[in-house]
Amino acid sequence: MIGIAAVIGAMSIFAADSWIRNSAAARVESLSAEVVVSTIPQVEFKTIVVAKEPLRYGMSLDAALLAEIPWPQASLPSGAFPKIEALLAEGSRVVLSPMEPNEPVLLGKLSGANGRASLSNLLAPGMRAVTIKTDEIAGVGGFVTPGC
Repeated sequence: MIGIAAVIGAMSIFAADSWIRNSAAARVESLSAEVVVSTIPQVEFKTIVVAKEPLRYGMSLDAALLAEIPWPQASLPSGAFPKIEALLAEGSRVVLSPMEPNEPVLLGKLSGANGRASLSNLLAPGMRAVTIKTDEIAGVGGFVTPGC
């Protein structure tokens, strides 16, 4: 009796082991077939001009102070320059608002072509600046010049 029980026990262990292996293999095959490869969204980049060093009010721009870096096309700031040559093509420009390293150089933070750093750069087209006669201490009329 003990021998027959041992043989039947060994056969049942062998049958259970093969059944578990086959069912595990079938599950692995079904899982690998269902795996979906996620696609990473493609981000398109363009170049943008940034400050290489801190730029302060009144500094004249030149190519040594600027760098071109890749920037996501979908988030390009308004007034940004794609190339250093495009920024300096019309003439020299002067910094009107401070910029830190790796900050985009924007048109609104610079003077016009061949411009200079003066209060007249703050006047929008159609606006007028008027000086008022005051004494030497309170007078600032020399800071606003027409045509610049």
